Amino acid sequence: MTDLKNVIEERNLRKAIRKRNPKKSITDVVVFFCLILYTLFLFVPFYTIIVSSFTSNTEINSSLDFVWIPSHISLEGYEKIFSADSSSGSVLFLSGLLNTLWQTLLPLVIGLFVSGFSAYCYSKLKFPFKEKLFLVEIATMTMPLGAFGIISYLFYSWLGWESSALPIIIPGMFGSATMIFFLRTYFDGISDGIIEAAKIDGAGIFHIFFKVIIPMALPAFVAQFIFGFVSGYNNYVSALMYLPSEKGLWPLQLVLSNTITDSLIAPYINAKCAAALVGMLPLIVLYCFMQKFFIEGISVGGVKE
Repeated sequence: MTDLKNVIEERNLRKAIRKRNPKKSITDVVVFFCLILYTLFLFVPFYTIIVSSFTSNTEINSSLDFVWIPSHISLEGYEKIFSADSSSGSVLFLSGLLNTLWQTLLPLVIGLFVSGFSAYCYSKLKFPFKEKLFLVEIATMTMPLGAFGIISYLFYSWLGWESSALPIIIPGMFGSATMIFFLRTYFDGISDGIIEAAKIDGAGIFHIFFKVIIPMALPAFVAQFIFGFVSGYNNYVSALMYLPSEKGLWPLQLVLSNTITDSLIAPYINAKCAAALVGMLPLIVLYCFMQKFFIEGISVGGVKE
């Protein structure tokens, strides 16, 4: 009863404030209306993809307008993308998805630990020229790395890595300047007293990093993992440069691009929509399970002194 009275009193108070300030009420209505329009602008394309993926291709082609509600649910599009015959020149959609996962996760996990340990050294350890080296590290973030695409291709060709996934995997294992910058900012908020207490107990650098720093900075690591996974998952240019003739190693982005011209899938609009929807699912699932850590990580909080 007490909670109900509090809710009623709060509601009456809000009504009284709105009556006193009618301009604010109008502003709230306008803002609410704009948010609804923006929400529709974002989700209507997703709705069209979902509906089209479950609509038969015959119904899509026979209708002059967009099919908002299909007459019957059809899995024709999903059957096409998961049963394409690779011997005829097309690439299996599931194979592209698996290639994307291992080509993305392998360098990301290793690079995340390398970046995290580098950030820990910059934040909590003392060594000569620490700040100058960190400035050099950050300066690399200002360079347009896309301009070095030809140079990178020539270098990897000289190593004999063309037509392989090595140019996509190996560089990411050395970490990222962006990750180092973000994680160092987070580590700076962790109390030095905790580090000193661990040292008194006899813990070494690696023990402190794995047993103290990582558990306390888990939200920051998760946030950087999500950013890195999205970037690697959507990587199209690198695969196009190094794997144009290696269809067995094609990631999902090249497979999706191939569906536009593939002789078995291209005529089926529902198959294209199904491919786009299934391609988005890993990112959606990842964010749904890790959104709590993601929001905490990007706030750059940490444990304060």
